[in-house]
Amino acid sequence: MHQSNKHMHRWKWVLMAWPIAIILVSGMIYAVVQHRETLPVYGQLEEWNTSSVDTQFVSHYVFVDQQRQPVSLKSFPDKVLVVNFFFTRCPNVCPRMMHDLAEVVEQFKADDRVQFISLSVDPEYDTPEQLQHYASSLNLPTRHWALLTGDKGHIYRAAVVGFHVSASSGDGNIPDFIHTDKIMLVDPDGRIRGYYSGIVKREMDLLTQDIKKLEHE
Repeated sequence: MHQSNKHMHRWKWVLMAWPIAIILVSGMIYAVVQHRETLPVYGQLEEWNTSSVDTQFVSHYVFVDQQRQPVSLKSFPDKVLVVNFFFTRCPNVCPRMMHDLAEVVEQFKADDRVQFISLSVDPEYDTPEQLQHYASSLNLPTRHWALLTGDKGHIYRAAVVGFHVSASSGDGNIPDFIHTDKIMLVDPDGRIRGYYSGIVKREMDLLTQDIKKLEHE
């Protein structure tokens, strides 16, 4: 009787352990699949893979950051780029997008392989000084985050031609600035690998995952 109880007790533990083992194995398989999955390619930034110095190409446009430093999309060789469009006077979409993006930046603030770039669609107002004030007022982590201003035509062409997203200044009034809430993920070869809504939390979580995935491609 005693031996039978021991036998039953052993089988009870085996039966209890099986579901846990299945969950663990399934989790490991999922992690491997997720790690190996390749992100899609949505397009190539204009003239990225050439030695041309023609400044008329989107990838060569030179902007100015909040520190008055010249910056182009090619200023960060071998880095993963995360790019979006905003403006400091934006009353609705931008505050939410920039707040949520700041949380993503925080996760990569010590990672030199990732660079965040935010281009203002209101460059006449958004001077480098205004961008610096904006970053300071929101306590944005700017070590790897460049807030850019510059030639308006270049900024809007970068949006429409380079990243294939909408950008329009309407009649110039603040409510008429139209820009996308999309955040673009660009690999070190200048290929667009993802679009994410900057105002949807689950897409920002996906952005974080895909940055890590891209770093290991």
